[in-house]
Amino acid sequence: MTLISLLLVLALERATQKSQYWQWEFYVARYQHFLQARGLLKEDASFIQLLATVLLPSLLVFVLLQQLDAFLLELILDCALLMVCIGCVEFRQSYRGYLQAASRGDIEASHLYAEQLGYPCDSGNSFGQCLVWINYRHYMAVSIWFIVFGGAGAMFYVLSRAVLGYLKQQQWSQLAGWQKLMEGLDWLPARLGTLGLLVVGHFSRALPVWLGHLFNPSSQARTLTTEVAKAAEYIEPDTLTCADEPCTMVRLVKRNMMLLLVIVAVLTLAGIVG
Repeated sequence: MTLISLLLVLALERATQKSQYWQWEFYVARYQHFLQARGLLKEDASFIQLLATVLLPSLLVFVLLQQLDAFLLELILDCALLMVCIGCVEFRQSYRGYLQAASRGDIEASHLYAEQLGYPCDSGNSFGQCLVWINYRHYMAVSIWFIVFGGAGAMFYVLSRAVLGYLKQQQWSQLAGWQKLMEGLDWLPARLGTLGLLVVGHFSRALPVWLGHLFNPSSQARTLTTEVAKAAEYIEPDTLTCADEPCTMVRLVKRNMMLLLVIVAVLTLAGIVG
């Protein structure tokens, strides 16, 4: 069922334009308003209170899915949850706009679209590396959480990521603690996801980078993901146009997602993944 859900959702997500009812931002905004109206989301809220706002709805969904005794209904709910959680329509539109601006030589528009995608950034990543990180946060990590914990796992990760974004926007004191939580949530998915980059990219060049971060508890998920991607896909700087490096990195992460599907298919045949 996991493989069917991933294949169906990824195909639909890429082939269709999702309405607002299939976007996580729509539901997160309403959940945020619900919490604020009841005084549950405020500046003096404790870390435990914030964690409860993410954990409780995820646990309720997990229990609901476990209680279902109908394969088709469980498949539909899992697919619906994954469809809502995976991807980001705004980022996809900005990337398309960037490519169109780059193809017609509109440098100013290209810079504006790049800024919408988080470039330049404090981490010093290239634009292509920023796209790799976006792909990890909105596709790879969500998929791995879904594979392990089902729709509830994907929902928990997306809600946790949304809380981090909200705390950054508000600059509340809980930000540092929540960043540590997200690093914990990303620790294993980042290492598993970047392992695939070795296979679909330049293995011998990227392997030392991956091993250097593997057991280092201080290595942040973004640093690991972007540095391994850079090593796995070398690009000749003398031949670059403004679209070459980002397009090459996007092709790399697309191959990585295909590898993930192949691995899930093998694990399904082996009876390890349901």
